Amino acid sequence: MRIGSRAVMSAALALVGVAAAVFVVIAGEMFEARLQERWRAERLSELAGLRARLEGELNGATNLTAGLVSYVAARGGISRQDFDLIARELLADQSLLRNITLAPDNVISMVYPMAGNEAAVGLDLLHHPVQGAATRRMLADGRAVLAGPVALVQGGRALIHRVPIHLTPPGAAPRSGRYWGLMSTPIDFDRLLVRSGLHEAELRYQIALRGVDGLGSGGAVFWGDSALFDDPAAFKLDVRVLDGEWNMAAVPLDGVPGLAAAVWRVRAAGAGVALFVLLLLWRFNRVAARLEDSEQLHRELAEQIHDVLFRTDAAGRLSYLNPAWQRLSGRAAEESLGHHWTELLLAEDRAPAAARCARFLAAAASGSGAMLFDERVRIADEAGHIHNLVVRAAFHRGVGGAGAGEGGLVGVMADLTERQALAAQLALAARVFERSGEGIVVFDGEGRIESVNPAFTRLTGYTADEVVGTGGEGVGGMELFAQVRQALGARDHWQGELEARHRGGARFPVTLSATLVRGDHGQPEHCIAIFSDISERRAQEASVRHLALHDGLTGLANRIQLSGRFDQAASLAERDGRGMALLYFDLDAFKPVNDTHGHAVGDEVLRAVASRLRELVRQSDTVARVGGDEFVVLLAQVGGAGDALEAAGKLMDALNAPLLLDSGVFNLGASVGVSLYPQHGRTLDELLRAADRAMYHAKRGSHGLRRIAVAA
Repeated sequence: MRIGSRAVMSAALALVGVAAAVFVVIAGEMFEARLQERWRAERLSELAGLRARLEGELNGATNLTAGLVSYVAARGGISRQDFDLIARELLADQSLLRNITLAPDNVISMVYPMAGNEAAVGLDLLHHPVQGAATRRMLADGRAVLAGPVALVQGGRALIHRVPIHLTPPGAAPRSGRYWGLMSTPIDFDRLLVRSGLHEAELRYQIALRGVDGLGSGGAVFWGDSALFDDPAAFKLDVRVLDGEWNMAAVPLDGVPGLAAAVWRVRAAGAGVALFVLLLLWRFNRVAARLEDSEQLHRELAEQIHDVLFRTDAAGRLSYLNPAWQRLSGRAAEESLGHHWTELLLAEDRAPAAARCARFLAAAASGSGAMLFDERVRIADEAGHIHNLVVRAAFHRGVGGAGAGEGGLVGVMADLTERQALAAQLALAARVFERSGEGIVVFDGEGRIESVNPAFTRLTGYTADEVVGTGGEGVGGMELFAQVRQALGARDHWQGELEARHRGGARFPVTLSATLVRGDHGQPEHCIAIFSDISERRAQEASVRHLALHDGLTGLANRIQLSGRFDQAASLAERDGRGMALLYFDLDAFKPVNDTHGHAVGDEVLRAVASRLRELVRQSDTVARVGGDEFVVLLAQVGGAGDALEAAGKLMDALNAPLLLDSGVFNLGASVGVSLYPQHGRTLDELLRAADRAMYHAKRGSHGLRRIAVAA
């Protein structure tokens, strides 16, 4: 009994031990599978983030040049100056682009920057032994292609983004015109990898990429170990590149640490449930700590990404938003979780986006739809500012629980507002340049003309084709820009008035402002000169000066100019010891002419009198009108009273002669008073008063033809 009882007990204990061992083994295998699934889900999420960054950087680089393509299509081409200006702005914003080229009829004619890329000019892309295949594929498909990566002659590797350009006739649909050529931009592949995070030191994966020219599985492996694609443990993801795709294979470097040893220990622990429980707890805590570290790393990465990362359930309700959502919208992520993601949008965008999302999820869940959801939408932030977003998301399936297999969206929302604002600013700058009424000339750092606007051609007569690429040598009027460049030697701005010359030979005054634009290291990169014709302003100023110093009716000097001429003559007379004389004339019979024939005839008579006086005096003398019919002649050099009387007599004879005018014949006559400098005064007023008194004395005291009197 005892032996049998021990056998039964042993058998029972053995059975319990075996059952416990089997239970532990089965439980261990189930636990292992669960850990593997969770671990793979975390790694897949991390890799999806890397893929999103890679696609975002690549799409940002390919979309940046859309404005340049539209510019060429809408205008039927582009000048080298405009191309260089726009390309420089685009490259300043996007460091992934090595250069930008335009190839009318598939032959490269424009490249920016030119330095280091001179060999590309004249390259026939259609018949090139390496790049011709991608060009022909672009022409066959009628849309942009992304070729490569290829090794560049300048060093490094690049993806070649080619976009066909079709001209748009007025009133026609976009890209409906004839084929013009293509735009080609090398995207720095190595920098793309760095900015996408694939070259980070802490990256925990061995990664390979294939699909040269966006051919996916049909393309060659171009980065990483090709053996990764045959590794059954590798994660496989598709990367969208324009209308093609790359394949990504990634093998984690760490795996689930110690998993095989843990399973062996779990199986060995079948001899005792207590040991199994302790071992299970130890294993669980260890793995849980690692998973917590992994989740923390995932959260930190998500918090640093500028774009909004999100995830939804099968109904489109948000289950995750990273902190970028609050930075974009001003609203906390917690306020939006649980709501359908389209409720974040402007009211008019919600219904269309929700309908397209539902169709995408239904098709993706059945395996018959597209792999990428792409939508352009708008949101309003807390301040009321509108943001234009592009939503790119992929379908993901639930991995456990009640929602297993139902899936949802996981993706990114990228803000396009700043990029679109930049494109608008470039378009505005181009319109201002084209429509400005002032001539604008842009020089490069070596003094060659890069571009001129239409106003330049209107003002100078020279077209852009005649001056672009030159320093202005041999171009009429361009010598003024040489003066400006010399003046800019020690300064960054110059403004002044110069003389320019039209192509026809006519010279005209301009006001010109020049500004020197320097690079990051202080080197001159551009000089911008703006000028305008001031001929009309100069003429107006001259007219004002003339009216200020001359009589408006006769054109003779007025009192102001007479005073200035007297001061000059008096200074010379004092220095040389000479004399001067002032003759004060009053017409005797002018009032009856004015009363009988009218003011128009009177004005004609006064102009005739002024003309006779002006013809008889020397260039050094001055004839002025000081009253209605009163004139003054300042004789700057006289020897004495005799010379003055002789001159007065000649003038009196001229005034006593009949005036033969269109309106009739007039006999006026005049009276004149003579005063001498310095005998009768040292100032103009003193001489005028003395001559005026003498004139009235002559008018009263003489009845002959010559009514002349010298001041007492």
